[in-house]
Amino acid sequence: MSIIAAANTAPTDALANLKDIHLPNAVSWWPLAFGWWILLALFFLMIALGIYIYIRSQRKTPQEIIIDQSLQIFHQLQQQSLTPNVLIMELSELLRRTAISLYGRDAIANLAGDDWLRFLNKKGSTKAFTKGVGRALAEQPYRPDVDYNRKALLGLMDDWLKKQLFSASEKV
Repeated sequence: MSIIAAANTAPTDALANLKDIHLPNAVSWWPLAFGWWILLALFFLMIALGIYIYIRSQRKTPQEIIIDQSLQIFHQLQQQSLTPNVLIMELSELLRRTAISLYGRDAIANLAGDDWLRFLNKKGSTKAFTKGVGRALAEQPYRPDVDYNRKALLGLMDDWLKKQLFSASEKV
């Protein structure tokens, strides 16, 4: 009987008892691995450094602000139809105020005549103040009859102010 019983219990499918493979859960992207944290920190550091450099490059020094304001006043004087007497007095005053603001009262206030013109030559890298049209700044404001080349004097002033701007930006 045991054979019959064994025959009744026909061989069963051995594969039916196998179970499916269980895969592990998918790896989460969070929390990040240590290397990713370093990369993320470097990324934000680079962005912060870029913003800092940009802001710093946009900021003007006090000397640049003074010269910008002087250039604005100078351009306003150019636009106005001033008499030659008034124009040369205004230009002389503007130069003196700009120089005092940039180089200090002690260095500028006592300069007059040829000393003042030599100073302007030195700071403007030119000889046009002592040997050219700039000479009018020392002589003409005190004369009742004014005679100078307006266009040349305005060009000289513009060049002088721009050279001060260039030298101020070099110091930074």
